[in-house]
Amino acid sequence: MKAIPYYPDFYSDAFILDPLPHYADMRLAGPVVWLEQNNAYAVARDAEVKDVLRRADVFVSGKGLSLNDDVNVMLVGSTLNSDGDLHHKRRSITARPIMPKNIEPLRAHIESIAQNLAVTLSEKKHFDAVTEFAQVLPLAVVVDLVGLGDAGEGSMLKWASATFNLFEGHNARSKAAFVDLVGLQRFLSEHGKLERLKDGGLAKRLFEVAAEEGLSESEAAQQMRDYINPSLDTTISVAGFAAYYFAKYPEQWQLLREDPSLVANAVEEIVRMTTPIRAFSRYVAQDTTISGVDIEQGSRVIAIYASANRDDAVWENPNTFDVRRAVRKHIGFGHGVHTCMGLHLARLELVSLITAMLPRVQCWHLDGAPTIAMNNTIRAFAHLPVRIETE
Repeated sequence: MKAIPYYPDFYSDAFILDPLPHYADMRLAGPVVWLEQNNAYAVARDAEVKDVLRRADVFVSGKGLSLNDDVNVMLVGSTLNSDGDLHHKRRSITARPIMPKNIEPLRAHIESIAQNLAVTLSEKKHFDAVTEFAQVLPLAVVVDLVGLGDAGEGSMLKWASATFNLFEGHNARSKAAFVDLVGLQRFLSEHGKLERLKDGGLAKRLFEVAAEEGLSESEAAQQMRDYINPSLDTTISVAGFAAYYFAKYPEQWQLLREDPSLVANAVEEIVRMTTPIRAFSRYVAQDTTISGVDIEQGSRVIAIYASANRDDAVWENPNTFDVRRAVRKHIGFGHGVHTCMGLHLARLELVSLITAMLPRVQCWHLDGAPTIAMNNTIRAFAHLPVRIETE
């Protein structure tokens, strides 16, 4: 059986601005579609996305996740762009400092930042829920708690965005990202040294773990990218959409105020609805099939997490925000061996933010038209004007 052709450009401005109708059309078309303009297969249903992500020996990451092989040469070898023993080794090094028991000592400081932010915003009442709300805590965590130092603070958001733009590999956003990432490489070369990192920070611990595993200091410095790129844009995306959903669904905010024990589940529902990383591609290492559709070795398959999380074969009323939904089976943090390493830290940040706002904010309102961030991979707002009513 052959894949059904689908003609819109997955990475076009029009698609990025309004993706949900496309996802629905792709799920309806069949288990696998062929993206004519992107020269790649795509899976949009929950079952097929999870199938691809579980078969990491067939749908591999070690040849990179971009549709452009020149980009992949630059990225291969990182934790995300690796397979098998290499992936296990790099993941064990990067993930160890951000496991639950290791971030627990950071909880009080993260909660303090969130509380101070909530006080500031409750006094302002009108603010941009991206730049003044969503970005503040993740950036503070990376610069301060992770311990990368202040030198790159002004550029970290640009570097994170550029990294995610590279996963398309050909369009104008991807080409601009090449230039932006030169600065990241310079930062890692200059500041990716044990003596330049803050004592007690997660980055310094990463260097210590890397040395125990036989990695050089320069190799450890490259793994610091795992603490800059994924830990910023993804968490910022979800926090921004949290403000949006609380404004759009005021009754859900009231449920949380009445029962704060729902906050952790609400975070999972926001992650499902947002799905900050909308898709990644995989290289097909051997001839195979997906739900009876022939997939040839050497091709690429784009696994669309954002569509799987809206699949009505799995989710009842999938486009409705419900903080009480049984939501643990979502794949907003990925699935399989490449599940997000930083999910515990992201959850802690997001729960802390919402918990800090709960007693101070009666309700959220949109205070102007939102602006979608134009990024090839990340689903997020660039600006989100909001107004809050306070106690």
